[in-house]
Amino acid sequence: MIYIFIAFITGAFVITSMVTNSRLGEEIGIFQSTLINYIVGLIGTLILLAVKDGQLYIPANNLYSVPWWSYLGGAIGVLIVATSNVVIPKIPAIYSTLLIFIGQIGTGIIIDYTASNLISKGKIFGSILILAGLLYNFYIDKKKTQ
Repeated sequence: MIYIFIAFITGAFVITSMVTNSRLGEEIGIFQSTLINYIVGLIGTLILLAVKDGQLYIPANNLYSVPWWSYLGGAIGVLIVATSNVVIPKIPAIYSTLLIFIGQIGTGIIIDYTASNLISKGKIFGSILILAGLLYNFYIDKKKTQ
């Protein structure tokens, strides 16, 4: 149960982070705010490491034993932050959140299928329902503004 709560809070933090960082991006620039985001994240991570383990040491053996593609997470993160800095100010937060959620579900389905040859009909159906609701909401909003 605690992990469900943590995941819920993490989801709230993700959209909050994206909105605040996009505001910073409007003020100082997209890539500048992305850099600030990662510098502040690095400082926060260093503090957490120091508090949790009492040290900042990472054994080199641990670094070499990880597949090279595992390090792409940072580069992908930069792309996510930079593109969200562009998208969030243009699309309301609820639509951004739902579109990101649909992208995550779709990617999760692809990963599950390629990693374990497992595909969930429920996730596909849920994604279609969310997309249909989003399109319907777009239609209603567009109709109201006309």
